Amino acid sequence: MKESTQMPLQSLVVLRILTGLFFLIIYSPFFFWIGEVPQVFFYPPILSLANLFSGFPPAYFFYVLDILITLALLGVTLGYKAKFSGIAASLLLFIGFNWQYSMGKIDHNILLLTFLGLMSFSGWGTKAALVPDTPEPEGRKEKVTSLLAVLLCFGMFSAGFLKAYVWIDFDPTMNGFLRWYYSGLYGKETDYFLIKYLQELPFWWLDIMDYGGVVFELSPFLFLLLGRKSWRLWLLGATLFHLMNLLILNIPFTPSFIIYLTFLNLKGLYPKVEQLFAKKTNRQIFVGLIVLLGINRFLYSFSIPFSYFEFLKQRDVIMYLALILWVSAACLFARDIWKLSFSQSDPT
Repeated sequence: MKESTQMPLQSLVVLRILTGLFFLIIYSPFFFWIGEVPQVFFYPPILSLANLFSGFPPAYFFYVLDILITLALLGVTLGYKAKFSGIAASLLLFIGFNWQYSMGKIDHNILLLTFLGLMSFSGWGTKAALVPDTPEPEGRKEKVTSLLAVLLCFGMFSAGFLKAYVWIDFDPTMNGFLRWYYSGLYGKETDYFLIKYLQELPFWWLDIMDYGGVVFELSPFLFLLLGRKSWRLWLLGATLFHLMNLLILNIPFTPSFIIYLTFLNLKGLYPKVEQLFAKKTNRQIFVGLIVLLGINRFLYSFSIPFSYFEFLKQRDVIMYLALILWVSAACLFARDIWKLSFSQSDPT
């Protein structure tokens, strides 16, 4: 696993900044709206922090929570004690989602919060940072990336394992894939990209999607253990898997994007990132732009107009932005595999 997942520190430093931008621009959870939810909707799961309370906290609690999350995300992006900021952001988001999930619906973003907290121990805040972290012990970042890969594999495997019970039935008149299709088409009324054309396919093609999806979701541990190139091939398959889900089922699954980038060698971008912090003028411009992103998040939290999140929350924007992200990820992993095929150099 270490050989399959080890990444140069410079790549993780670039990843830190991309992660901060990802949270500040693309996937930015807010919790201020929970303060307006009637208490009658409070019904948390058994294993939830919210179960320690008898109802939703006052509205100001969620405003303060959003403010602290914004400050923590700014710390991650700018490298202001990035380790502490990353851990704080992960825990604060975890608290916020505990309250959000106290109304019945639980989303698939626990791995994203785990990623944010776990990568804080990788040393990604030791370079290109306003206040650099203390270097991590030798071998720490390899353990972090290996553990993240195991958690990613486990998450995908558990999803495939449950599907296997009902999807692998060898009954040509039944199909699990169609359940997602019809619930999206008529329940959520989504009709983007290729979803309209699925009914024109022969029915046995849909069974292939059933079995192929299950086999793919059960396979990541095997590819992880086979070696570096095999793991990259599976990650390429994962990006294409999400791309097809987006095109056919209109499921964006955007949070997974930044997790996959952990295993993409971004070292080539490090010199440009270093320049942002090396020169005073560049650093001031960069800090100013990031602070503006933070201010924009504040504006949205307090329902003040002129926040671009009003634009980003539109369904059309979400779908086409996800399309750009997954196509980009697939191309980047294909390029990384191509370069890996012609190079046997040490990835560090």
